[in-house]
Amino acid sequence: MRDVTQNDIDKPAGPLLDRGMIKSLMPGVHLAVAGIVFCLCSTALRALEPRTWVIIDGRTVEAELKGVSGTQVTLLDTENRRINLDKSMLSFGDIDYINENSPPDKSSGFVPHSSSPPPLPNPAKQARIDPKLFVKNANTFSIDAYEPFQVLETPHFKIMYGKPVEPGDMAELAERLWVDTAFFHSTFGQKFRQRKMAVFMCPNDDTYNRVGTWYAELMTKSGNADNAAKITASWPKSGAGTVHLPRDIADQNGVLDEARVFRAYKPTSSASQRPEMVRGVLDPFRVHCLSGDLLRIQAGYVQQFGAKGYFAITTGHGYYKEILLTGRSDTALLSASVSASGSASVSSAGGFKDARNWAQELKRQIRKGDIKASLSSLFEATDDSANEKSNVLAYSFARYLQSTPERLSAFNKLIERISTSGQIPEPDDIAKIYGLADGKALEADWLKYVNSTDFH
Repeated sequence: MRDVTQNDIDKPAGPLLDRGMIKSLMPGVHLAVAGIVFCLCSTALRALEPRTWVIIDGRTVEAELKGVSGTQVTLLDTENRRINLDKSMLSFGDIDYINENSPPDKSSGFVPHSSSPPPLPNPAKQARIDPKLFVKNANTFSIDAYEPFQVLETPHFKIMYGKPVEPGDMAELAERLWVDTAFFHSTFGQKFRQRKMAVFMCPNDDTYNRVGTWYAELMTKSGNADNAAKITASWPKSGAGTVHLPRDIADQNGVLDEARVFRAYKPTSSASQRPEMVRGVLDPFRVHCLSGDLLRIQAGYVQQFGAKGYFAITTGHGYYKEILLTGRSDTALLSASVSASGSASVSSAGGFKDARNWAQELKRQIRKGDIKASLSSLFEATDDSANEKSNVLAYSFARYLQSTPERLSAFNKLIERISTSGQIPEPDDIAKIYGLADGKALEADWLKYVNSTDFH
């Protein structure tokens, strides 16, 4: 028997998900730590409680921190086996935990010192997902009196679908983005201990519009006529929507209240045409929607009085992940407004035409004065007021907030702060989380990043 080395981790490690090995964040589901070699260890440095550690390729292990030497971390699992890992393999929540609880050797950084900045982890692409653990036709899911959806169940999601939808691509994408969020946000997995997230894949217009009508009726019954009117007006023009499931439906099915609904097909020019199903895992629009959903689940609900900046952080994050993972942006935001007479109008706004050129175009428009970039104006933006410029500025701000290992660690703290307070911190408070003096310094640092070669 021997310790694990970095070379061991870099070798093919077999399936990400496997039964009967290391317990995951979800009761009843098990994740493999295949490719990690263990040895018995009897040397204890100091007692710490076992916790869940998240490895960059999506594997998890329940273990206790035993020591840190340079960039090497030693863990002791629940069977008294020692695991050696490099810090660069561990999540940012894990690194924060190490910094707070490790023995005195705290001098080393996140990765070995280098003349060039380290590449940022990209768990959504590096995770190894085993589709053998996806359970198709696991059950059915009903929201109304019509035909129920079939269910494909994964460790953290229930994918609802109807024929001819093949839900495997969506299931893999959802799990990849779950690993990505868990890697960067230390308490994210706790929200999935007892429940999963529901994702509806509608096979045709009738099914998609049926869900929208059902949700609008729920809003009307709850006394929210304005939202019902907005949903009725915008839903038929949308490619996806968010619904908040009634508590009894969520409880009965073991899912979170917030669910995502997608058209699983491409629009057709006439009702007589058979719709073509959307295929592929890293679809830009789906990446945008789901990555934003998962960040909002981590951040929790925000009170209306503390919502300034919510758009910049969460919608900006959706665009950031969409472009990072796919190199494209296919997402336009729909907004609906209701007149005094009760009629609703719908508008939409995306970003610049070529997502690969957003950075350079933003730099150019700022230099020309066509865009005046300020935190105060960006924090005033909402989904309803979104336009091309605000969308790209939000993208740049979200990317700035997550542009280095240190900023990613601060981003974890920022989202955790939102989840506990129910509001977006003021720019002065965000600045302090990022080690800056005040909101003016935060704005200056953001704009310095936008104008740098790092933003490209």
